[in-house]
Amino acid sequence: MVLLKVSSKEKEQDLIKYKNEFKVTSPLLMDDNASVANAYGIWNRPNTFFISREGKIVGRVVKEMDWTSSKMKNLIDYLLKEKK
Repeated sequence: MVLLKVSSKEKEQDLIKYKNEFKVTSPLLMDDNASVANAYGIWNRPNTFFISREGKIVGRVVKEMDWTSSKMKNLIDYLLKEKK
């Protein structure tokens, strides 16, 4: 499983500060021309997409989530156990 963060509005130095302050270990990608945001229909933040092993979007969350909650951990476990 890969968690990938995409930013289309922040400045690079702000992202570096954010990554260091919150000890973010996942990749942060700059979407300077908003091509990724436009391709996925992202108009507000945050957005989280769940993508299957086949590369298909199988879920989307359009709000902040507590990813450490038991509900989210169960969802992630379920998606990781998906048949290959």
